[in-house]
Amino acid sequence: MSTVNVQASTSARDAITYALVGKGKQREHHKKDGTTRAAALSSSVSSPEDFIARAEQLAHAHHRRNELYTYTQNFSPDEFDLNNPDHVLRVNMLGVLLAKRMNSADYLVVTHVDSAGGHLHNHIYVINHDQLTGKALKRCTSWTHGLHQVNDELMRDEGCEVLPSPEAPKPDWDLRRQAFKPGGFEQTLGDKVADALMDPRSVDRDGFEEALAERGATLAETERDGWTYKMRRTDNNKLGRKKASGLCDEFTATGVQPVFDYHRANAERINHERTEELAGAAVEFADVESLDAEARRHRAAVEQADHGSERAGAVREGDGRSPDGQADRVDLTAARAALEAAARRRDEEQDRRDREDTRRRRIAAEQQRSLEAARRVVSAPVGLGCALDDDEDREAARDDGPEFG
Repeated sequence: MSTVNVQASTSARDAITYALVGKGKQREHHKKDGTTRAAALSSSVSSPEDFIARAEQLAHAHHRRNELYTYTQNFSPDEFDLNNPDHVLRVNMLGVLLAKRMNSADYLVVTHVDSAGGHLHNHIYVINHDQLTGKALKRCTSWTHGLHQVNDELMRDEGCEVLPSPEAPKPDWDLRRQAFKPGGFEQTLGDKVADALMDPRSVDRDGFEEALAERGATLAETERDGWTYKMRRTDNNKLGRKKASGLCDEFTATGVQPVFDYHRANAERINHERTEELAGAAVEFADVESLDAEARRHRAAVEQADHGSERAGAVREGDGRSPDGQADRVDLTAARAALEAAARRRDEEQDRRDREDTRRRRIAAEQQRSLEAARRVVSAPVGLGCALDDDEDREAARDDGPEFG
């Protein structure tokens, strides 16, 4: 099951750089750790940098304002688990299939697992140039112009769930930010808010405001405007403000609540897993102690046998008597079975770890490719696109209007 939305983009470089390394503290962390936001990446061209160059070149050559169209494809956590490497690759492939169904144009698909709400989603970038007609894109440039029908058809064909009564989804920040000037006040402020929402401390308003403050932004609330975000402007050094609803619906008091709930549930899950790990370690230690005792008794039994004991199934330890006067016997068959069972458990655990290592290596290879691509992209300056529309762009603007989706 997935929802899909679309927004025209005037800057391919700004959009794709954000998808690969984010902004603000998120970008700083990725640069410091040598990582990228992309859990998986696929493209019809050789690299993200080549994709950006082609988008900029075509827009300039045809005097088009929009360099590409950005689609967000969000999947339900009930159907795809962001912690499952196979699901990550499957979601990325679904993004590729959607790009191919929508238009005959070059595409780049970036899959994220770092959403504040904890769900897998794709960023699908399609260059605004139909390779069959040589004109600007016509199909699937809005939610009402065939987009959701094509996506639902794909979900059905691929055996995924389909929403029974689809409605145009509200654009999330990854999509909404492209409606603002690259690097401008609104986009910068929204990036800070989005970054703060991804902070695991944002389990409630207090934690969220703490994360905002570290990023140079604040949250205020009034009866008239509801939530409002503020930060110091870079152009005039004055304090600027923007209503939450003017940035993105997911930044409002109602919109952030699912994010708070997700972080809270995630924190509880981590604490529960740690408790189980400690309990499991205690049980494992007890098992080792028990097996060690069995091994000691086994060695004693062998020594007794070497000294002439004629018992077949058991041997006496020490003087052959326990404190209550009964023979203290060691069952060699049971001890051997216990040792064999422990060996089997070790082998099974090693097999499980080997499978997990294989999955991790496969995802790591994808991430390394994305990281290398991200490094090439962020080293270049952000382009602002071309200022003129061609006839196709102007016609599309009249048809679609300012809607998101």
